[in-house]
Amino acid sequence: MAPELSRALKLPRSDTVRACRLQRGILFEGAEQTAAEAAVKVLGDFGVEALCVPDAELPLLPKAVQVSLSQVTPEGFATPSIAGAGLPKLWKWDDLAMLAGGILMDPAVQTAGLIDKIEEAGFSDATDRQSMAARQLEKARSRVFPLANEIARGGQAVGEALEAALAGKSPGVQTEVEGFGKVGTVLDLVFTRPFERLRITGNSRITGLEHSASRARNLHLAVKEIAACAGAATQPGATLALADGADSGDYLFEDLAQFDSYCRWVYFWRLKRRAGGSEAERKESANGLGS
Repeated sequence: MAPELSRALKLPRSDTVRACRLQRGILFEGAEQTAAEAAVKVLGDFGVEALCVPDAELPLLPKAVQVSLSQVTPEGFATPSIAGAGLPKLWKWDDLAMLAGGILMDPAVQTAGLIDKIEEAGFSDATDRQSMAARQLEKARSRVFPLANEIARGGQAVGEALEAALAGKSPGVQTEVEGFGKVGTVLDLVFTRPFERLRITGNSRITGLEHSASRARNLHLAVKEIAACAGAATQPGATLALADGADSGDYLFEDLAQFDSYCRWVYFWRLKRRAGGSEAERKESANGLGS
């Protein structure tokens, strides 16, 4: 799709390739309406449903508030570590609008080998470059994160923690996942009263939940626990796959900016659905949130 999209949007082909690679949510921002409509047509020709939305209609989410210590209670989400004017210590579940989580891939591992090959041998012609790009794209498309393995081996952390305690050392956090490198995790909770976005990262702790050396396992447990209290909150496909402990690529993101784009897109569909659109719009919304 990249060559056609680059012509429609008048962008470098490398930018459109990166935008298409494992992209979710908002594909391009800041394009002129004519160019955006042309891009929608191009995607439609490839069988991909897309929308051209004025930026003014797309909601802006609040800046994420980092949560270092929290607790899941029957009444709401307790955050004793947060201090700030107008920020409560208990966030009621009825006010939770959206729950979205993701695993951030290690960029060093994603590009491993590719740069070395380019620097050492180079490419003799454009055909070689295109062939290499196609292989990299296919590799990315078929990536599945081994979440089930991370969940299963989480119990090993108990012995490691006891050994560290006896030795007087701090147990390290396991971030290396084979094939993915040093992964990061992020979980955003958007509340309406007050309208804030709380963020739980790999360094955060949730009281009462087992905290293992695997960040991916900790994220799964947090999503599963909070999702059970979420009620009417919107939970996109990435969140559902994490809660199920499924081996998937739905919750993989290249970086935090891509995850933020995904959250904004999910919240846009929530507002669109709640606004009482047509049956077709509601069906499209449901399909989009599950993709």
